[in-house]
Amino acid sequence: MFITGNHKTLFASLQTIGAAFAIFDLKDNAKGAVLVTANSLFEQISHRPIAACIDRPLTEFLPRYLEKSLRTCIVHCQAVQSPQEAELVVERGGESHWWRMVASPVVAEDGAVVRVIATLIEITERKELEHQLEIVRQRFEAVVESAYDGVITVDEKQTIKLMNEAARYIFGVTDEQVVGTSLTRFMPMRFREQHGEHLTSFRDSPVTARPMESRATVRGLRADGTEFPIEVAISKIRVGNEMEMTAVVRDISERARLIEELSRAATFDALTGIHNRRFADTTLKTEIGRCLRFGHPMSVVLFDLDGFKPINDTYGHACGDRVLQAVADKVRSTVREIDVFCRWGGEEFLVILPSTDLPSAAVWAERARALIAAEPVTGCAEPIAVTASFGVAQFDPDTPSPDVLVERADDALYHAKQNGRNLVVRA
Repeated sequence: MFITGNHKTLFASLQTIGAAFAIFDLKDNAKGAVLVTANSLFEQISHRPIAACIDRPLTEFLPRYLEKSLRTCIVHCQAVQSPQEAELVVERGGESHWWRMVASPVVAEDGAVVRVIATLIEITERKELEHQLEIVRQRFEAVVESAYDGVITVDEKQTIKLMNEAARYIFGVTDEQVVGTSLTRFMPMRFREQHGEHLTSFRDSPVTARPMESRATVRGLRADGTEFPIEVAISKIRVGNEMEMTAVVRDISERARLIEELSRAATFDALTGIHNRRFADTTLKTEIGRCLRFGHPMSVVLFDLDGFKPINDTYGHACGDRVLQAVADKVRSTVREIDVFCRWGGEEFLVILPSTDLPSAAVWAERARALIAAEPVTGCAEPIAVTASFGVAQFDPDTPSPDVLVERADDALYHAKQNGRNLVVRA
C-alpha cells in the first residue's frame, strides 16, 4: 500500500496492530535505510533497545546476514514503489525464529519514495508445523516452497486479460480457452454472485495488495468441474484509464489433504475406523456440558469382547484384528448420527448416547449384544463365535464427571463378566 498523511496518526495506529514494525528513512543514499522509529516488538529483530537504534542505518545495529535480507527488500520496495514481501530468519538464544515481512513505501508529494514501513509478523509456529507435516508425510516435502504459483490478470468486468502457464495447468485449460472469458468460470457457482461485489470493494479500497497469508482459503473450479482449495493474493494497478487486478493463485490440495489426514488420525482409530479414546474424552466433556445446561439425559455403554485373548493366542493377532473390525462394523450399523462410537482400548468399546435415559440405553445395548452374538466372524482360519459383555450407566448431574460416569459403566461391565458374560448390566 502507498502511505501518505499524518505520520503521528499512523504511528499511533501501528502501535496497536500486534506486529513488529519499523519506519526507515531513505533520503540519505550514503547511509542507506536509517531507522526513524519502531515499536517494542521490533527489538526481537534488532536485539537492541529501540532507543539505541534510532537514527542509525541498518548496518550499525543488525547482524550482517539479517541486514542484507532486510536491505534487499527495502531497496526493491523503493525501486518498484510497491509492497514487497520477504521471510527473515532471526537467530535468538541459539534458536531460529521466522518472520514474514511486508515492506510498504511512503511516497512524497514529488512521487519519490522517501520512507518505507516494514511490518513483521512472526511465523515460527507455522514454519514448525510445516516442518512436522513434511516429516510425517515425506511425499509432501516442501509443498509450499516447491509449488508453482499461477498468475491471472482481469479487468474491472472480471474479463481475463492474462493467464500464465502455471495457472492454466492448475485449472486444466489452454490459453486460447481463457483469454477474453470471465474469471467466474473458475469459481463454484455458489460464489459467483458475490464475487463482483468483493472485486468492486477491493478496487475502491486504498489497499493495493492483499498478501496470501492474510487471505482465507477459497475454492477453485477446474475445467473438469472438480473443486479444490486455493490460496489467493491479489493486487491492483491502473493501466491507462482502466484498473486491472492480478491474482496469484496457489493450489493447496495436497496440503489440505495432508491436514485432513492428520486430523483424522488424531480422532479416529486406524484399525476399526471408528473414533478413538481421545475423541471420546473430548465428546464426553462436551455432552456433559449440554446435559447440565439443558437438563437432557445421557447414557454411556461400555462393552468388552468375551474371551478375546484366547482368540489372539489361538488364531493370531491378524485374526484378532479381523474380529475387532467385524464387531465395530456390526455395532456401527446400530448407532444414530448423534451417537458417538469409540474404541476405548484393546477389545473395549465405548458408546455415548446423547438424549438417552438408562432404560433406552439398555435396550440399545441388548440389541447390540444380540447382533454381535448372532453370527460368527468370518475371515479367519475358521468362523469364530464372538460375544460381548455390556455395562450401561446414565449421567448423574450430582456427579458431573466423565471419569465417574465411565467408572460406573465399567463397574456394570465387571458385573456382567462375573455373572456369565454375554450380558447387559445397568449401573
